[in-house]
Amino acid sequence: MVKLEAIKALKAVLGKGYSPNIDELSVPPDASFGDLAYGCFELAKGMKRNPAEVASEIAPKIATTGTIERVEARGPYVNFFLQQERFMKSVLTEIILAGESYGHHADGASKRVMVEYANPNTHKEIHIGHLRNFIVGKLAVNLLRAVGFDVIAASYINDLGNNVAKCLWAVKTLHPREKPEKGQEINFLGMAYAEATRAAEENPAVLAEISDIQKSLEEKKGEWHALWKETRKWSLAALFRAFKSFELKIDAQYYESDLLKKTDEIVDDLLKRGIAEVSDGAVIVNLEDEGAGVSLLKKTDGSLLYNAKDLALALSKQNDYSPSRSLIVVDVRQSLAMRQLFLTLKKMGIRIPYEHLSYGFISLPEGAMSSRSGNIVRLEEFEEGIIGEALRETKARHGKWADRKQKEVARAIARAAIVFAIAKQDPRKDMVFNPKEAISFEGASGPYLLYTLARISSMLKKSGVKPKNGHAAVKTKEAQMLVAVLAGYPERIRRAGLELDLSVPAQAAFDIAQAFASYYNAEVVIVEDDSDGTAARLALCEATRQVLENALTLIGIPIIHEM
Repeated sequence: MVKLEAIKALKAVLGKGYSPNIDELSVPPDASFGDLAYGCFELAKGMKRNPAEVASEIAPKIATTGTIERVEARGPYVNFFLQQERFMKSVLTEIILAGESYGHHADGASKRVMVEYANPNTHKEIHIGHLRNFIVGKLAVNLLRAVGFDVIAASYINDLGNNVAKCLWAVKTLHPREKPEKGQEINFLGMAYAEATRAAEENPAVLAEISDIQKSLEEKKGEWHALWKETRKWSLAALFRAFKSFELKIDAQYYESDLLKKTDEIVDDLLKRGIAEVSDGAVIVNLEDEGAGVSLLKKTDGSLLYNAKDLALALSKQNDYSPSRSLIVVDVRQSLAMRQLFLTLKKMGIRIPYEHLSYGFISLPEGAMSSRSGNIVRLEEFEEGIIGEALRETKARHGKWADRKQKEVARAIARAAIVFAIAKQDPRKDMVFNPKEAISFEGASGPYLLYTLARISSMLKKSGVKPKNGHAAVKTKEAQMLVAVLAGYPERIRRAGLELDLSVPAQAAFDIAQAFASYYNAEVVIVEDDSDGTAARLALCEATRQVLENALTLIGIPIIHEM
């Protein structure tokens, strides 16, 4: 609303020669620069003039009416300083009307994006190394949807390959009559995989046996196939428990085992078209001219490799959903493989943009982990440990709550701790997950954000006064700063979604919580003999609650109003 007023004032000065749009207005990073800023870059480009000169020329001509109190030029920007009472009322009105949609945009309307993530291997345990993939992928899906894209969330599960063959070798060879306890199947398979890895490193004959098992699995016959079917069920049950736990809603599920025939057909086609070639008995795509080395599709023994299967997956996704853009969320170790995939698809005539959304490694303060050696922290155990810490805190605060309620709140706090600790990081960088910092109720943490939300909710519930949008809420500079942070939230999310800057939503949520804390500490919200003022201040609190909830939902943090 305020932006529309600023755009109208700009149009009155610029005339019909140039029509600015609302997306060209932004909230400055510093309040001293004003409440809104218009960058004169596009305007100056059309005029073939310096943006700073254009800003200096048009700023004095803009009428100071309505919400606009004064206008100043600062460098290439025209900065609008708004009458704070009117500004606040306009911002709160916008938040109230938009509700859960505040911060959502339509930039991506009619454009379909596919985001492939949640791609664990079967026959391995789910460990905290998978957490970053889950959280980064879900955040990318949510953020793209927030800016209007039609997003298809896809998961590709590797349920064949060398790792599966290793696991089956150990199950049959080292544990021929052993059956795992119910609920412990995936732990049993993880142990077997680690044992097989060590055996293969020590004995070349074991490696050859594993290779034969892999070929048998690809042929889908014999006792190895039967064992694979049984153990695959165990593994998938554990994977989907993890998906459910972190509320990963997958629209399109793909499996490596379903793509074998298509993969063979693609490799044959690439050979016929001269895109692939036979080299020393193996099938490759030579990408050395593009600086990407050699992409190995099929080994000399006929086994299909991941590079070939990824081609089949890409074509399946394209045929099934026809996305205009495709993102693959996978760790930085796969950067070369992703580049080889994208270059090969281009040679095949696939022209839609493919992007590798990479992320660095996650480790604990004790160091890195490896499923190959069995040195991992299982996801379920890790999460239960965080829940235990949260439960102790909840019991200390609310000893009279029912046991069920204590556990529900503790689980939400733990989830907030885990998700926020990862979401606030630049995904491209390695990170150390510190459980003590993550579960803290102070500083940049998920529990701190939930505590802020609970504080606001409690105050609104107990006040006995109905919030009412009014001017009395902006008497202090802290109130003005809070309004400015709320006003700037939609643009921050828009830019983050268009640029896929995944750490922005977490930072935005923390900024809201901090701004509210400053406001709450500076001003008494509920005053008995000031009903109008109380109602207005509560309206500001209610707007803060709404925007904070929107940010937490975007990040993937569960909403609770008591803790």
